[in-house]
Amino acid sequence: MKNKQRDRIIVMSIMSYYAHQIFDGTKEFEFRKSPLKQQDLNKKIYVYSAKGDKALVGYIKVSDILTGNTSQIMKITGYDIRPDGHEIVDYYGKNFQKCYALKLYGVTKFKKYLSLRDMRKIKPDVHLAQYYTYIYENNPLYSVIKEWDKEFSMYDKVCTK
Repeated sequence: MKNKQRDRIIVMSIMSYYAHQIFDGTKEFEFRKSPLKQQDLNKKIYVYSAKGDKALVGYIKVSDILTGNTSQIMKITGYDIRPDGHEIVDYYGKNFQKCYALKLYGVTKFKKYLSLRDMRKIKPDVHLAQYYTYIYENNPLYSVIKEWDKEFSMYDKVCTK
């Protein structure tokens, strides 16, 4: 008998500078040193904009995980010819061997952000990991985030490639 997976949502922390690039449509890949789990492809991933907004700002979906060394990842994502391509080398290092680029789609911004301060009013010990966190249905934040999504999502108003 197959085990039923508990219902959960995914929250990924992304530095505010890069989160804003994603939601203004200028960044189509999220670069990571660890891959996303295959089971989380094509699922909503809520974006926690860290170190600036300190809030959930919208969600993304990931269609593919590209893997390679620094120069391969730069080439297949087009960052080898972008003026900001140096940021990839700064992040990974010049010869890093295990680079991951998450191909984004379904990028959807919230009209109003859900701040960390407001989340802590609901669950004082909320912690959003550096990479990503699962929030399960028994967590009070689960229903708050789902409702926030329904109320403030601007689907088809951003980049929904």
